[in-house]
Amino acid sequence: MFCVKKNPQYTFDSFLAVKDTLDDLDNPFLVEVLSNLSKEDWGEMHRRLQPFANKLSTSWRATVNEIARPENHPKLRQYDAYNRRIDRIVRPAEALKLTEEVFGEGLFSMKQLTYEGIMKRYLLHGNGEAGITCPVACTDGLIELIEAFYEEVPNEVKEIHTHAKEGIDGNFAIGAQFMSEIQGGSNIPANLLEAVPMDTHYLLYGNKFFCSAVHADYSVVTAKIEGTENIAVFVVPSYLPGDKEKELRNGYRINRLKWKLGTSELPSGEIDYEGAVAYRIGPEDRGVALAVGIVLTRSRLDIGFASAAFVMRAAREAKLYARFRHVFDRTIDGFPMAAAQLEELEGAAKRMTATAFHLYKMFLEQDDYDELQQFALRELILLQKIYAAKEAVDHLRLAISLFGGHGAIEDFSAIPRLFRDSLVNELWEGPRNVLLTQIYRDLFQLRKTVPIETVLETMFPHLSLIDVTQYTSRIEAIMGINIMEAPTPFNKMAAMNWESLWEELFLSFQQAVTKPFEEQPILREEILNNL
Repeated sequence: MFCVKKNPQYTFDSFLAVKDTLDDLDNPFLVEVLSNLSKEDWGEMHRRLQPFANKLSTSWRATVNEIARPENHPKLRQYDAYNRRIDRIVRPAEALKLTEEVFGEGLFSMKQLTYEGIMKRYLLHGNGEAGITCPVACTDGLIELIEAFYEEVPNEVKEIHTHAKEGIDGNFAIGAQFMSEIQGGSNIPANLLEAVPMDTHYLLYGNKFFCSAVHADYSVVTAKIEGTENIAVFVVPSYLPGDKEKELRNGYRINRLKWKLGTSELPSGEIDYEGAVAYRIGPEDRGVALAVGIVLTRSRLDIGFASAAFVMRAAREAKLYARFRHVFDRTIDGFPMAAAQLEELEGAAKRMTATAFHLYKMFLEQDDYDELQQFALRELILLQKIYAAKEAVDHLRLAISLFGGHGAIEDFSAIPRLFRDSLVNELWEGPRNVLLTQIYRDLFQLRKTVPIETVLETMFPHLSLIDVTQYTSRIEAIMGINIMEAPTPFNKMAAMNWESLWEELFLSFQQAVTKPFEEQPILREEILNNL
């Protein structure tokens, strides 16, 4: 009798056994950064973070992997069986449960320790956008906007604030922000959506062309006051009291959902307003300043955290895979080029993470800053948005390559999804060219009263006097060739130099911020040795 002898089947079991049980808080570098931020609160902070990280790294991660599948992406059901307009956002049960659990953590509640909410949000970003982190960031902006004018807003808005921050009967509201219009994109002053004043509120008429988190309970919306050129900012409930159960939206229609490159689990759509009830927040002529200064600034900070967390997860999983996978005569990390690329990935993850928390700390402390220090912080936040988002794309592409052909398989790892999400983050809250131009405008105006040397010394205190002098000369030279005029060979080259100059400066800033923690690894050697 013949016995067919089979070769043993290759498995990834030992790799998966480690990867699927890897806790995102089991990261010596990250713990060092967070404990340094928390200082004497670290013991209690760690006690609160650990169960959150456990859920996030296991059950929530599995849920995110499931809702990321194309068949589970959000859909729009505009009518019910009786031809009634409902504009229902259909999301899988897993996504609804995950949203309820994450928002149920009360990330913005007064019960949270200082920095607890942002640390948890950084950890959340490790799972990608997942239909979660964009509305979390938008809810942050919604709460802060209302708090800036809390004593002035009507009771309806105070209840919205409570719903978003502390929850009502255990239910926490989801926020969104709708500012882009078809004719203007990021140019909020070009908004045409019209706000008609009534006795205690406004009615909105017109279109918003790119609205992310259209499943939210409330949205921050910019609109032009009827009969004026003033852009104001409003809070708009998705449903008026008693109408949510009837699926009767507050005077607006969702025309369609967007088919996006990334953040596919997040429903983004186009909205027509046909008399939506809206509550103005702040002066009617300061909507642009409030939208940018409060709402968009927080979203830009969030993109810094997202970019860092994406690269951190990719770097850790790439290191695991490179230690596990044998090719030719050794493991991947035994080849000099691959080892150098892994080192580059880890270095980027460290720089981006340390800098995101450093800038957030500065952001919370800015009330103690003088005018120039506040200016410096605003520019640093713009620089982080520009270069962290750019760097995430570059390094996630590198991480994919370290997995070889498996790197392109969507359900082999989350890195392809993180890569697509990172491409969207480059465009969120202003693409690179728009923000670099804004920095040019800001400095061009400020240099009339404050020398460039003084600005650089304030923004980059780690620079030597020689460095400050050299960078000042380069900036002045570029500003002598106006990059705001019609394109010429000279100002196009100057614009490219402007981008590379600030990339150099921000990289040096990241390196200085990271230096106290750089010796700590992102993975314990014992974990790698288990492969």
